[in-house]
Amino acid sequence: MSEPEWQKVCRQSDLEEGVPVKVKAGEDDVCVVLLDGSIHAVGNKCTHYECPINDGALIGHVMTCRCHDGRFDIRTGKVLSGPPLNDLPVYPVRVAHGDVLLGPVEKARFPKPEGSDPRTFLIVGGGAAGNAAAETLRREGFAGRIVIVTREADLPYDRPNLSKEFLSGEAKPEWMPLRSAKFYANQKIEVLTETTVTAIDPRKKAVTFSTGQSMSYDKALLATGSAPRKLPVPGGDGEGCYPLRSFADARAIAEAAGSAKKAALIGAGFIGMELASALRKRGIEVTVVSPEKLPFERILGDKVAAYLVKRHETEGVSFFLGATVSSIAGRKGAKTIDLSDGRCLEADFIVFGIGVQPVVDYLQGTDIASNGAVPVSLQLRTKYADLFAAGDIAVLPDGHSGVRTEHWVVAERHGQHAARAMLGSEAPYDEPAFFWTRQTGVSLKYVGFAREWDLIAYRGDVDKGKFLAGYYGAGTLLAAASLGMPTELTAVKWMMAKKVPLSPAQLTDERVDLLALARR
Repeated sequence: MSEPEWQKVCRQSDLEEGVPVKVKAGEDDVCVVLLDGSIHAVGNKCTHYECPINDGALIGHVMTCRCHDGRFDIRTGKVLSGPPLNDLPVYPVRVAHGDVLLGPVEKARFPKPEGSDPRTFLIVGGGAAGNAAAETLRREGFAGRIVIVTREADLPYDRPNLSKEFLSGEAKPEWMPLRSAKFYANQKIEVLTETTVTAIDPRKKAVTFSTGQSMSYDKALLATGSAPRKLPVPGGDGEGCYPLRSFADARAIAEAAGSAKKAALIGAGFIGMELASALRKRGIEVTVVSPEKLPFERILGDKVAAYLVKRHETEGVSFFLGATVSSIAGRKGAKTIDLSDGRCLEADFIVFGIGVQPVVDYLQGTDIASNGAVPVSLQLRTKYADLFAAGDIAVLPDGHSGVRTEHWVVAERHGQHAARAMLGSEAPYDEPAFFWTRQTGVSLKYVGFAREWDLIAYRGDVDKGKFLAGYYGAGTLLAAASLGMPTELTAVKWMMAKKVPLSPAQLTDERVDLLALARR
């Protein structure tokens, strides 16, 4: 058998310790890095949205993608945390006469279950946390039965994309599922769609379905997510009024948008404002109604909030702020909205985004939930040893990861961590929360959690759309937000996770290399 073909991609002298370099191997972009004296090479496209890996932040052996905080082991290509689901392809490396040579690519393959295990692990919920848990169980070698139960008709899908590319018309419906039916079949993961758990007995370790059937489990994960709050006004549930939470919701809005000229959005949260951008790309007139005087101010502060609102106004979005909806009337294609301040507006359809609430109704009659959510330990375990909870419904101990968060990436990482805990890991979950929002053509990232703050420190220039904002309380960095400074944000997140103090003076001083500080 002939020796496989090796390709020269660079000189060894071209590489600097810890500095990723993009090279070409045939038609493929490859990330090559010298780390601790060894050279490693992986595919240069993040397996989430194909952002270039070499533009990420490398700290130790962990490469963080600059787009959505996905992390990989640069030595092996293994995905370490969501949102990516797949490993990076890996290239064998050798050095000859100072030349760096790459062998044929070794494509990543998802491990298939091997062996046998009599246990049944039940996952209630098919969102970010539930899907991530099921995949992690298989990655960690669990060979028992895995059952995902979801109330939706769809297989797990890319929920963050609903308010962005899907509703702008840029993403096709077939792009939305996270995995194919064939993937779940190959992994022997059963997905029961349009199935609802109506009751659970944590002592007997059994659940009852809406069909009347029941199932016993050895261990279970509750990951039922949230449901949109209803608009509590006359006509709020009428024809042409939509929530945006599920794939089915998004399809209904897309259908309504197909023949519409005007849309009204009730609520100016991140999902609503992403939708405003998406509908503007379709050429639809968009009016946003919200009780706040300045959307996002409570989370991002006035400077960043004003910058985002100005971008929306430049793109043609109209705001009716400081007002609430009194009533809604009319049919789809001719809706009227009366506001609390006496104003009235017209729209072809209405989308409301006034917050969500955890789905825990099926836990009534048990002591699993408290105050509308599920308290868990740092292992994501409930008060019952074999019952775990993750995602929107999970309340971590005070002081950890914002207590309860409603973000996609957090839910995925909860699911991954819970899966390992279900297999016996006692490692604590203690990672700063992360989310991103893409609107008006820019992507803002946020790490940590700051319910309130007494100081916002800025690096860069907010008005120019390139900045890092740090939110401090009593001198401690609680959270950070960024546009155009992803490497600096990754460094800050790393320091927050490792409990490394970062003063306002260090954050604002652009002479301070935050990545170098994090590496130290």
